[in-house]
This record gives sequence, structure tokens and C-alpha cells, in this order.
Amino acid sequence: MRLDWASLLDLLRGCGRVVLTSHVRPDCDALGSELGMLGILEAIGKDVRIVNAQATPAGLAWIDPDRRIESLAEGVRKEDLLDRDLFLVVDTSAWAQLGAMGDVAKAMREKVLVIDHHVSEDDISDRWFKDTSAEATARIVYEIGLRLKVPLSERIATPLYAGLSTDTGGFRFPSTTGETFRVAARLVDAHASPPTIYRELFEQDSIARLHLVGRTLAGARVSHDGRIITSTVRQADIKEVQALPSDTEDLINLTLAVKGTELAVILIEQPDGRIKTSFRSRCHVDCNALAARFGGGGHKAAAGAILPGPFEAAQERVATAVDEVWRTA
Repeated sequence: MRLDWASLLDLLRGCGRVVLTSHVRPDCDALGSELGMLGILEAIGKDVRIVNAQATPAGLAWIDPDRRIESLAEGVRKEDLLDRDLFLVVDTSAWAQLGAMGDVAKAMREKVLVIDHHVSEDDISDRWFKDTSAEATARIVYEIGLRLKVPLSERIATPLYAGLSTDTGGFRFPSTTGETFRVAARLVDAHASPPTIYRELFEQDSIARLHLVGRTLAGARVSHDGRIITSTVRQADIKEVQALPSDTEDLINLTLAVKGTELAVILIEQPDGRIKTSFRSRCHVDCNALAARFGGGGHKAAAGAILPGPFEAAQERVATAVDEVWRTA
């Protein structure tokens, strides 16, 4: 952990113009942390923009009702961001996950600050604020607001609750503690609405998404006496059911519902031929170490990596690595 609170708060109080960013394929913790931090920084008088490499997934657009999140994919020019005092990266410590915003980070290297809870990291910055014991980056952002004495508003509380709840798997992952629930309660007291957030997150599936779920679960295979489950998603599957790329999110967690599962693996073919691979562990296997074999990372219980194609070769590499780790860990 790198938690120099005094330096962090001084830095945030001293800056004037901030650009916030996070990882490609942003999830609720990324977007929620950005929006929560936006509200906190604006509350103390800062000029803030959120700019990501990619547009917000359609299924998560609800989290940003004021449309404050911009993207390079929607016309923001990189050169228009260089006059910012602070380049603040949340919820990732990896160059590859910044996408095209990595070019901006390199151009503003001395102004970059990373706030994150993931174990793995690259040399994005010389200034880090990391708590790998935090359930979500949204939890860290909540603590920042607390120390800056910013009152919780619905505008801040709602995205932070969304990030906290999703990164804890609906408060069911081992990272969940009593304090997690106490923080969640304070966010609810500030008018974050659990039923509304749940409905937006989990009750907005398209028929295409349901068909993709069906294909994925039907193709899942178990090994090692049912303790490892592996599933795959090919581009042909996505196209044939007319699903969106975002419809692949959370598919791996559905396979964890199979009784006896201790390790889940999913390989998702990307439009460019690369393969997004995710790991989820409920056992001795360290997902972060497993993902690191392929240049990825994350947490002990959840991590991922991007592998080059072809798909069959990547699948064989992953299967070999999983088998080796399972037998030797």
C-alpha cells in the first residue's frame, strides 16, 4: 500500500485544472470513481474534465446523467488536455489499459497521479496512491472526499455506490467487510438508491444478451473434478445473436454459480483478433500471478490479460498455464 494522505490531499487542494481518466472498456468502478472524484474536486473549486479513450458503454450511460464523461473516440483532441495541472488516473495502473489516453499520460508524465486498488502496475507515474486492500477504487475516492470534508451528495454517492457494489460482486466477494456495509449505508443515506442502481445494472438485458449468455453457458466445460470451469466467446457468437461487445461483461461470474467451482476462466475473442482472458478464484490460485504470465494483472481473486491470436493457440496457452498453476500452487 502507498497511502500518503497528507501529500495526496495537499496535491488535490493545490491543483487547479484536472483531467480524470480510467481504463478502456470502463466498468462501474472506473466510471463511478471518475464521477465521484469529479463531484468531490468540483466541490472544492477545481476545474475538472473526465476524458476516457473509449465512449461509455451504452449499458452504463445511466451512471452519467449530466453527460460529463467525454472520450477521444467522440472527438476530444489530445492536445486540448495538455494545459491541465493534474492528469489523474483512477482504477488502473497499466499502460495497456489506458488505450489512446496513454499518449496523453506520456506527454504529461510529470503531472500524472494514479489512484488505484489493483496489485499489478506499470511505470505510469512517480506519484501513486494505492490501497490494494480496498474493495474498490470507489472506496478510496469515498475516503478522499471524507478527508477533504466534502459533504456527500446524491451526485457523488450514486456513482460511488455503483462502483463499490459491483466491485464487491453485490457485497458477496471476500473483500467485503463490515466497514464496506457501513460505507454503503452512508452512501444510501446520501440518496444513492440500491433498487434503482440494481435495476439499471442487472435488469436491462437485451434479448441478444440473453442469447449470448445461453451460448456461453452451454459451451462451458469443467475440469479437475469440476473445480475449474472454462468458457469461451467467439466473435461469431456475438455477431450471430447481434449482441454488443459490452454484453460479454460479467459472463465469467455466471459460471461461478456452478456447484463446486473454485476457479473460473473465460476467453473472449475481440474484433481485432486478440483474446481478452479473465480469471476468478475461490481457492489457492492467485489470479494476479496467473494473469501476469500473459502480461496482465489485477487481484488475487480476480484478474485478466489480453493475449494475441489465433484463438485456438491462446486457448491452449491458457489451459496449459491454468493446469500448471493448479497442480503446483
